[in-house]
Formats: sequence, structure tokens, C-alpha cells
Amino acid sequence: MKNKIIIFILFVLALSIFAEDNRKTLLIYSKGYSTLSNKVEHRLKERLLEMGKYRLVERDLNVLNEVERILSGVANKKGFEFKHLAADYIVYVEVIDAESRRKEDDDGNVWYEYDIEGAYRLIDVETSQILEIKTINAIGSSNVTKFISEDEARENAKNQAIDYLVSSLVYRMNKLFLINANIVNIENNMVLIDAGRNVGIYKGMMFSFAKIYTVNNDIYRKKDGKLIVKDLSENSAILEILVKPKFKIDQTLKVIENPDLSPIRGHITLSGGYVFDGSYLGRIDFIGDNYKGFGFGTYLDFIFDSNKSILTTGITLGYMKDFGRIMPQIGVDLYMSSSFNYDTEYATNIALGVSPNIGVELLLTDNFAVTVNGGYRLETGIEGNYEEINSPFVRVGIDILF
Repeated sequence: MKNKIIIFILFVLALSIFAEDNRKTLLIYSKGYSTLSNKVEHRLKERLLEMGKYRLVERDLNVLNEVERILSGVANKKGFEFKHLAADYIVYVEVIDAESRRKEDDDGNVWYEYDIEGAYRLIDVETSQILEIKTINAIGSSNVTKFISEDEARENAKNQAIDYLVSSLVYRMNKLFLINANIVNIENNMVLIDAGRNVGIYKGMMFSFAKIYTVNNDIYRKKDGKLIVKDLSENSAILEILVKPKFKIDQTLKVIENPDLSPIRGHITLSGGYVFDGSYLGRIDFIGDNYKGFGFGTYLDFIFDSNKSILTTGITLGYMKDFGRIMPQIGVDLYMSSSFNYDTEYATNIALGVSPNIGVELLLTDNFAVTVNGGYRLETGIEGNYEEINSPFVRVGIDILF
């Protein structure tokens, strides 16, 4: 019995070692401003290798010359065939233009902007056809401070622009080479699929459910829901369901990669209410949550009555998880308040505060909810003659989810 177990383990390991690698293989070339294009190419290769979705092969000067002939409309040289290359696609990136600008405002603040205009082309090795052409404009900016010199700010702006260009290139490729897989098993909130590292799946990759329809021999695909890769092996992966689709979940469905999705759900909340010291408030929140209860964000509110006008800005942390159409909330705000009241003795009137709160949202649709919230403001003045607010409040509003 012990020998059989050892043989089985060795068999599984052998399958993992010799599993066929079905990832797309890319050959990457860059052209243009020599130093800048080299940086773009290096950063792009680095990002693709970190992601693990693609394989990369080394460049060759003869192939580069032939790529340029194709892009200029010249037919292949006799005896030269792309299909003999050890790659599926050639990614050709050209830095067309680049410009650095120094800017300064009336208050003497200095910053640098850096613009890169890049052109991206994707060539199918098998057919030598250009599958996609895209022009991408990337911009970066960085302020000069007492800790950041002008040279450092200029370099930071350039690196930001390069990162934006590379991110745009990776996004374009991911949209073009979407991974799909079959569902093997569904248990609780987890989905097992029949694909893993062998096709380029990596932890954190986002998927949607896909329902396949066939009409007059034409295939249509309806996508809905949201899943994230939590664990994977060479030939399989486990996905967690973050948002269930509107259609029934079963093993007849497929899952398909969706680069447009995020593991964070965004909220823009507009609310108004009453503070029980006799004043009124208006508030806007910018919040994200991870679908598991943890919510975080920032906000602005404005408190006013006949005697005072106060602006508050702060961060909010809390628990917010939907149970069907109900989303209970409990959290705390950490903030700074400033009074707009004119004071001849003090230039500013400032307080720090903390505000525990509790509330609930009713989700009318997947993207719209009404919310009710109440809590208590606890403040301590730190500058000027700030009139502290230590009072309960209540507010109602709407929440836009995306």
C-alpha cells in the first residue's frame, strides 16, 4: 500500500513537471529614442514576466529587420518565414516622440511633466499579418520639493510616463488574449476550473461567468458576475466568487478573463443630515470595499447653521458587507475640521475628531442604494477658538456603486 502511494505521488509530480505550457509566446521589439525605448522594452518585459501570463523569447536582429519591412509594406524576403520562429506573436513598440516640460505657477511651485507618444503593433507570426495597431499617449508629472531636486522630479515624471505606457500595452494584450476555462466543480463560494499556470493564469486575475448561446450556428456569450483567482496549480485554479451572476451558476457555464474588473468595489455616497447641536450637514464619500467586509476611503462634509460654517475632511474605516439587498455598516471616521468663521485674533480655527457610526444600505439595484447612518462627533480643538462639536448626528443619502 505504501509503495502505491509513493508511485501515485511521483505520477502527480511528473504530470506537473511535464505539463504542456500553452501560454502565448511573445517576441518584443522596440524602436525610437534609443535610451527611452530600451527602458520601455525592459519595463514591459519585466511586467509580463512578473504577471506570468506569457512566455518571452529573445530578440533577433534579422527578425527585427523583417518586421520593419512588413510595417513599411514590403513583402517578406525569399526564404524568410515568421512561422519558423519560436513565438506566436511579435509585439512591436515604437517611441514616436517624447517631451519634458518644466512648469511653475504664480506661487513659485515647480513641477515637471513628461509626455511619451508610443505606437504599438501586434503581428501574428503564423500569417505575418498585423492584428492590432494602437497609438498611446502617456504622461507623467512630479513636483519639485525640498526633498526632491529638479533632476529627480524630471526623472520621476519620465518613469511615471513609462509606467503608464507599459500598463496600457499590457492591458491591450490582456484584452486581446482572453483566457477561458471550463468549470469542474462549485462548492460554497469557490469554483474549480480546468486551467492554471499552463495557460497563463495568475493569482489575482479577474474572471466573469460566461453563458454560451448558439443561434443559427452562431455562438453568443453572455458575461456577468465577478471572480478572482485565489489559488492555482499547473493545470487547475480555484476562483472565489465576489459577485454572483444574474443567471444560475452551474457546471455548464464557462469562466472568461475580464481585465476590466477590479477586486475592489467603489462607492460614491452623497448624503445630508442633522447634527443635534442645531446644525445641518452635507457630505460626499469616496469609498472602496473588498467584498468581504473591509471598507476604506476619504470624505468631505460641510456643517452649517446661522452661527458657524465648518469644513471637515478625513478618512473612514469600517465594516460593510452585503447580505442580499441589505448592507449593514459600522465604522469610524478620523478627521480634521476647520471653521470658516472670521476671527481677528486667530488666522485658523482647527480641531481633530473621531466619529464612531453605524448604518445600513438598501441596494435597489446592483449599482444604486439608499443609505441611513448615525453616529457621534467627538472633537478637540487644537488651534484658534474652534467651537467643538460633541453631539450625535443622523444622515440619509444615496450610494452609487461601481
